[in-house]
Amino acid sequence: MQLPTDYRDQVLRQPMLSLFAADIQARIMAEAQYRDYHPMALIFRQSDPAERFFMVLRGKVKLFRISADGKEKVVEIIQAGQTFAEAVMFLQKPVYPVCAETLEPVHLLSFSNRLMLECLQQNPQTCLHLLGHLSVRLHQRLDELENLTLQNATQRFALYLVAQVKDRAADEAELDLLLPKGLIAARLSIKPETLSRVMASLRQMDLIETCGRHIRIPSMSRLLDEFGGNPA
Repeated sequence: MQLPTDYRDQVLRQPMLSLFAADIQARIMAEAQYRDYHPMALIFRQSDPAERFFMVLRGKVKLFRISADGKEKVVEIIQAGQTFAEAVMFLQKPVYPVCAETLEPVHLLSFSNRLMLECLQQNPQTCLHLLGHLSVRLHQRLDELENLTLQNATQRFALYLVAQVKDRAADEAELDLLLPKGLIAARLSIKPETLSRVMASLRQMDLIETCGRHIRIPSMSRLLDEFGGNPA
């Protein structure tokens, strides 16, 4: 299926492609594959051979692992404009370490790992730029791991809320939760009922106000003062 023209500029601005010369961009785009997915569609399974990486053009994709006892652990929620599975191409035996499933209707573009590696070998400066991009992603995952291991449930949710605020110029903020509460709980490694208790506790402390998925934070600085540090 041909890529809609209104997505092309968005794709070429991505760190994975933006520094390549126009002729190389054209080669990569020529082998790109565009697909539409229904909600709850499985894109790939954990341990499948990794031949392509992906960019979400529209919608959301859930990355998750299945543990030995069959439980699902949400690793990341990929939003529109983000890429995923790109680091896997550098493995000696590339297989996907997670499963990928759509959360809603998704427009997805995938790229050939083989061709990308070939282009990177021919363009070392772009390769260094990409390694920098992947290093930032790695540090973000390490920060998330630290949050999950060193912080309690209330701290995790408080920091999650602050991270969703795009404009932090003002102390007061309002936002709409983009994910169902069950998914947010899974992302923070807590149970849904624990998240409900956390939200009730924050409301009682006048740290948040809620109406459905809409949340108002009267003072982000006060919220962070209460729950931004490590647990005692």
